[in-house]
Amino acid sequence: MQENFEDFFAHSLSGHVITDAEGKILRINKRLADWLGCDPSAAAGQRFSDLLTIGGKIYYETHLWPLLRMQGFFEEVALELGCANNEKLQVLVNAYERRDEKNIPLFIRLTVFKATDRRIYEQNLREAKAAAEMNLSNAIQLSSLREQFIAVLGHDLRNPLGAIITGTSLLGMEDLKPDQAKIIQVISRSAQRMHELIKNVMDFARVRLGGGILLDKKLVSLTPLLAHVVDELKIIWPKREIITDFGADDLVECDPNRVTQLFSNLLANAITHGAQDKPVYVKTFLKDGVFELSVSNPGNPIPRDHIKKIFEPFTREDIRPSQQGLGLGLYIASEISSAHGGELIATSTEEETRFTFRLKNDKPGL
Repeated sequence: MQENFEDFFAHSLSGHVITDAEGKILRINKRLADWLGCDPSAAAGQRFSDLLTIGGKIYYETHLWPLLRMQGFFEEVALELGCANNEKLQVLVNAYERRDEKNIPLFIRLTVFKATDRRIYEQNLREAKAAAEMNLSNAIQLSSLREQFIAVLGHDLRNPLGAIITGTSLLGMEDLKPDQAKIIQVISRSAQRMHELIKNVMDFARVRLGGGILLDKKLVSLTPLLAHVVDELKIIWPKREIITDFGADDLVECDPNRVTQLFSNLLANAITHGAQDKPVYVKTFLKDGVFELSVSNPGNPIPRDHIKKIFEPFTREDIRPSQQGLGLGLYIASEISSAHGGELIATSTEEETRFTFRLKNDKPGL
């Protein structure tokens, strides 16, 4: 055992020190002596703190030595050795005080680890963390600024667009030639489409800025409101067939404007992305206190991987670019559903793609 300890002490990759009970050095190994730039015998009789820089010496004598006497050890304390040629070496030190059966100190063993590479790594890690936090802060600020810009732009676009819609409406009342009337209809449809896009953009910005979807709930019959949305979209897409089955004539507690916005987004999405030569189906019913609205269309199925993120902003345009919108319609529809405490789900098979909105409607007397 003695031979094994001597071999370890002499050839260890770490520095080792043995002191007496009062902290005076009895032995140091060659590894530590080489770090210090001295002969191992030169340190005998000194205190371990004498091997440290001035700051380390003060800290050792005022904090570590009392701690060692009180609890018998300390672990991984960062200190600096004062080496030859006034060089400093960053180290980590462990110390253990051996005591007899009467708890009287016998000797102290200290293990010294070179910490230069570790301290550089820690410094690099701190700098990388600070840089990442700065980049994140900048990204958040830029995101917030961008979304504020979108909100302001959407708000400012509404006024000139409103003038265009009003102007085309007034011109439509005039006695126009067929080609002139056709141009007015095109302008009117385009203006209505721009109105929907701006509304989605402003809702998107409001949600992202923390405002959420605002609701004004009331008891309403949704059938005439949904039918009006169908009529509006038939004007925009006169060649598309929309088959409706409005079976829910009961009153529903909701924000009617938001529900019709949700429906308009779902229906426009089905018309845009569904098979152009086949009809879009719309169905509503109220059963067991749950109002359900579904929009379905034949066409190519949405890939399973994409269906999971279909309600994320800008996603649908990545899946099936249509050049008809910003990819916000389904996201806004989902947010409207959530604001109502409802459920909006999407399913897609070879036969059809279906979006279903469900809303609990358990008001007394309905």
